[in-house]
Amino acid sequence: MKTIFFILALSLQTSIVFAQRNVKDYLQLQSTPETYYVKKSQSLIDIDGKDMENAWANAPWTTAFKDIEGISKPKPALETRIKMLWDNENLYLFAKLEESHINGYLKQKDTIIYHDNDFEVFLKPNLQSPEYIEIEVNALNTIMDLLMTKPYRFGGKANLNWDTKGIESAVYHSGTINNPTDRDKFWTVEMKIPVKSLKSFGEGNQIKANEVWKINFSRVQWHYDIKGKNYVKRKDNSGKLLPEENWVWSPIGLINMHFPERWGHIKFVDQEDQQFLDEQFLTLEKTAWNIFYLQQVYKNMNKRYATSLTELAKVHPEIKTVGKQYQLIFSNARNFYRIEIKSKSQPKQKLTIDSQGNIYF
Repeated sequence: MKTIFFILALSLQTSIVFAQRNVKDYLQLQSTPETYYVKKSQSLIDIDGKDMENAWANAPWTTAFKDIEGISKPKPALETRIKMLWDNENLYLFAKLEESHINGYLKQKDTIIYHDNDFEVFLKPNLQSPEYIEIEVNALNTIMDLLMTKPYRFGGKANLNWDTKGIESAVYHSGTINNPTDRDKFWTVEMKIPVKSLKSFGEGNQIKANEVWKINFSRVQWHYDIKGKNYVKRKDNSGKLLPEENWVWSPIGLINMHFPERWGHIKFVDQEDQQFLDEQFLTLEKTAWNIFYLQQVYKNMNKRYATSLTELAKVHPEIKTVGKQYQLIFSNARNFYRIEIKSKSQPKQKLTIDSQGNIYF
């Protein structure tokens, strides 16, 4: 996913991005994020790019990747799936990417890996903190990793000096790499990500059963032509590179991976104490973000934020139904708001969200 190259432009355009939100964009952001229950591994896993261990045999595959904009777009031409495991200290990932022509050229760590076909991991272990981690890898097993202070649209910065300490990764090719004369089948990525490299500020160095993270996976796929013994990125009639395909596990709705609220959820489960995701809370969280998106639209139209659900319904009347299930308390200043949203049926289930996208449970 285009990440580093446009950091400056994105940070300069933060106010423009906010102003461009509209009801059409809001409707694009309505699909239900994916969920996955991560089983606990009962044996050691060798990071070799293969899933030969019994633990992997018992791990279910995710749903297949879709276009980043959702099911309204064509189904990806090549299948991609993930499976995950955990132990107390690590998250394990195994990805299988169908590919008839495996290629990759970038060899230097922390170079911009999405200039090759790549596989990307986005991790947010702390649901209430704005920080998250991005890891990219190509078919040569070249890694780029970074820490985002918060999403670009909120003025976030990418820290490329940050490293996922202790990460182990391996790739496997069912075919040959950088050889256009034959047809390949797939390539795989296997990762071991230590939780101590992801958590900070006293959050602990272990994964706990029933812990919930936000996570998403992306696959950047370029269009290539074969010229002699080389792969060459395809161009249009004007000589401009064709845009890449962006395929993801949990669709965003817009071509932008940096909407962590739109990522999927994983829950770490132990069969001896398995608890399912709280669907009512997920609905509350989605409601909060829907109000946030509509507040952006309202301000674009009225030069101020809405101070009530009635005002917000002038942008999108269907939002009025929120009042049947939740109590909303608006606290507005001139260019800032904070809204408390409380379930009427479960008063202890509440959260607040503000105009900078900070959310508190």
